[in-house]
Amino acid sequence: MPVLKFQRDNAISWFSAPGDATTQTQPLLHSWLTDTGLLTARLRQQCSDGFRLEVIEDSFAWQPDSNAEKLRRIVLWCGDHACIYAETLLPETTIAEHPWLKELGDEPLGEALQRRLDVSRGKFEFALLTPNQLPIDLPAPKDIALWTRRSEFFIGSTSLTVTEIFLPGIIECLTHRSRSVN
Repeated sequence: MPVLKFQRDNAISWFSAPGDATTQTQPLLHSWLTDTGLLTARLRQQCSDGFRLEVIEDSFAWQPDSNAEKLRRIVLWCGDHACIYAETLLPETTIAEHPWLKELGDEPLGEALQRRLDVSRGKFEFALLTPNQLPIDLPAPKDIALWTRRSEFFIGSTSLTVTEIFLPGIIECLTHRSRSVN
């Protein structure tokens, strides 16, 4: 499963669980990394009126090193905090069989997929990305490692790949929200 906007000079080590003896996740973040539900819905509930989805790129061009025809990059925000960066790679065969994927605009992909009966999700893979493995234009500090996960969605006989990076803003949003509730 390729990821396009990540810097290619450093191979990414993917794991079947987030964290090992040397790279444990923060407890707040761990539940988000392993959540099989919709991150968009969870963040929307967490942030109330402060939630927004920003489409960074929605391009239809052959992507090198993959069979993707379309690349969609978004950021999920909670107020002023960029919380989750996501890339979706859509192969030409998936677009041909499901042309509605071309028309997402600012609609969350997860919500569109959830409305379909023929969708299933593969297993997650996790990685702790070093600063030199992060996308160049990521809306986050460039000097820290960030947790990411990826999975493949199957729509009938086709598939697409989603990779999500958990930005420092998610912790800010979660800790700010928990302080304001208490």
